[in-house]
Amino acid sequence: MLALLAAPACTTTSPAPAGTTGTTSTTDPGADVATPTSTPTGGATGGAPDPASPGDVGTDDPQAYADALFAGTNRVRADEGLPALTSSACALEAATGRAQALVGDPGLEHAPMDPVLAACAPATRAAENLSRASASAGAVVDAWMDSPGHRANLLSAEVTELGVACVPDGGPLVCSQIFLGP
Repeated sequence: MLALLAAPACTTTSPAPAGTTGTTSTTDPGADVATPTSTPTGGATGGAPDPASPGDVGTDDPQAYADALFAGTNRVRADEGLPALTSSACALEAATGRAQALVGDPGLEHAPMDPVLAACAPATRAAENLSRASASAGAVVDAWMDSPGHRANLLSAEVTELGVACVPDGGPLVCSQIFLGP
């Protein structure tokens, strides 16, 4: 099982109209959902990743899973000639709160990024990828790369920091990636 949702970047330089999430671009929500048939293991709540973490980490260790998502993100960025993202304690705190808030909720819905920007100042750009998966971390990164909204967040040259957190939600893990940029 794998469900995904991507929120395009939010920026403080482009205020959102009342009642919106402050995204700088729009995507077709249906385009942001992928359901590969892969069914692995793994799980975690992410901090600073080990660059050598394997992408096929299962859902039994949320921290190792989050670290593998972080490492996989930097791997795909390197493949595209982009610099690696650095770990952000503020982004990790926001990602942890987002993942915990989605436990028990059958959907994956983004919250506004404005509170993340306020908490993580001086960042002026924030974006989020979400997943609920029992698939391997590598399968999640692959699915994100196959989804235009997720891919845009993963490969944005305008973000420099990342926090990844994963929490158990029954069998699968709910994971949030929070990207920050100057």
